[in-house]
Amino acid sequence: MSDLLNIQNLEISFQSNNKNLKTVENFSINLNEKESLGIVGESGSGKTLSMLALTRLLPKQASVSSGSIIFQNRNLDELDNKNFYKEISGKKISMIFQEPMTALNPVHTIGKQLLETYLYHNNVSVEKGIERALEILDAVKLPKYKQRMDQYPHQLSGGQRQRVMIALALINNPSLLIADEPTTALDVTVQKEIIQLISDLRETIGMALIFISHDLGVVSQISDNVVVMKNGEIVEKGKTLKVLEKPNHPYTQGLLDCLFKLEDEQKKNQIKDTPIIKVKEISKSYKLPAKIFKKPEIIYAVKKVSFDVNFGETIAIVGESGSGKSTVAKIINGLINKDEGKVEIKGQNIEDIEISDRAKIIQPVFQDPYSTLNPIHTIGYIVSRPLTINENKSESEVKEEVIKILRLVGLSEEYYNRFPNQLSGGQRQRVAIARAIILKPQILICDEPTSALDVTIQSQILDLLNDLKTKLNITIILISHDISVVKYFSDRIIVMYNGEIIEMGNTNNVINIPKDKYTKRLMSSVFSLKKNDIKFT
Repeated sequence: MSDLLNIQNLEISFQSNNKNLKTVENFSINLNEKESLGIVGESGSGKTLSMLALTRLLPKQASVSSGSIIFQNRNLDELDNKNFYKEISGKKISMIFQEPMTALNPVHTIGKQLLETYLYHNNVSVEKGIERALEILDAVKLPKYKQRMDQYPHQLSGGQRQRVMIALALINNPSLLIADEPTTALDVTVQKEIIQLISDLRETIGMALIFISHDLGVVSQISDNVVVMKNGEIVEKGKTLKVLEKPNHPYTQGLLDCLFKLEDEQKKNQIKDTPIIKVKEISKSYKLPAKIFKKPEIIYAVKKVSFDVNFGETIAIVGESGSGKSTVAKIINGLINKDEGKVEIKGQNIEDIEISDRAKIIQPVFQDPYSTLNPIHTIGYIVSRPLTINENKSESEVKEEVIKILRLVGLSEEYYNRFPNQLSGGQRQRVAIARAIILKPQILICDEPTSALDVTIQSQILDLLNDLKTKLNITIILISHDISVVKYFSDRIIVMYNGEIIEMGNTNNVINIPKDKYTKRLMSSVFSLKKNDIKFT
């Protein structure tokens, strides 16, 4: 098997305040034809940046300061941009990005985007281009692929958009496909389909694959070799199974420890038999815009959902996107109105509780803290707002309470005057939790609180939530598609599908002995890496 890609001593620098800051150093990899390589590491480790250098997609303030990139025995540094984009990028080397909605052009149809990509690299007729576009959409198993040609990205689901991204990347039969976290934002069932699709197409086309991820479970399924990165440098590399069996670097071992930690049985808090939340046959529907000579279509997001949550309990609601789990959470939290049914908090109808009083009982923690933290305000101001709005306290008392809460979530006093853009993803999520608990609520509704975080940060946030649950005796409703997190953290599971509850019960029973066929499919779709899966020496 001959060399396809050889990168030696790659160094990437960022220009900041007239200084060159090295973000990637001594990056060297060798990839053979048809081989698969996994690159793992936390956010900021340099894994994506190194591949953006290969595809010449680095941010403007970043540049390759040294090193060589040899692809198919050709030094890519010798190619100017025009020839590189015509001969290499999109033709021989293609990339799938993490978020297809931002990578696809929202003002062009799927067909136009595929056609432009193919015609740019191939001297063929439009008819041949359309034929190839339909062929590749069929190959990525996009349902009703002929109709999709005239649709726009926003008209497709997340999984469908990712299939279109794969089609765009593969339309020219590249020799190398780079997949950058292609399944992070997807449900477990869709994730499994996408991973299987990439594996199948790799075999069919005969291409090499570089798979970037922070999920060792996924990497173990798809890669022959693995590279582990930390702080811009490769700390370990080798055959995937060998690295997982016997990691040499403490950082690699730490990644595995965080992953295996979710297998451990978590000590549960005392749960009272008294319900703190009662949800009784709630429904929520949305009316789509009417079409000519047709009545407006009604979509039911939630249908006749009922369940109780006891004092001190953590109950997880799981299901695919569109199953209704987040809608249920928003109704309980009073963020949207239900069409019918009843929600009682501590025996009182939620509509009868004043908003100011409700804030002291129930608080949300959202998936993406960066979009919920105001970028123009300091952390101190953001965390203090619920307190200043709902309680009559002096400025010094408020500051004292904010600093106390920041320390409780693991942030020192120095964060008080910082802004959200000066924090990491894990630190921002700690701020979001601090803001949620400053009024000492009895209920937290956590909507995918760790899905956007690296495995090490995810572990820290789960430990924090567990700690707070014990100290503050909080009841938690967890919305998640990560079954490992659900198993580690929850007492009971509710499984939703098409707006309805199809299964509910003890966490271990639902995960290990699912009754409904959809629940069985959901649990079988999880890519998990367990201690028993590999032999440790």
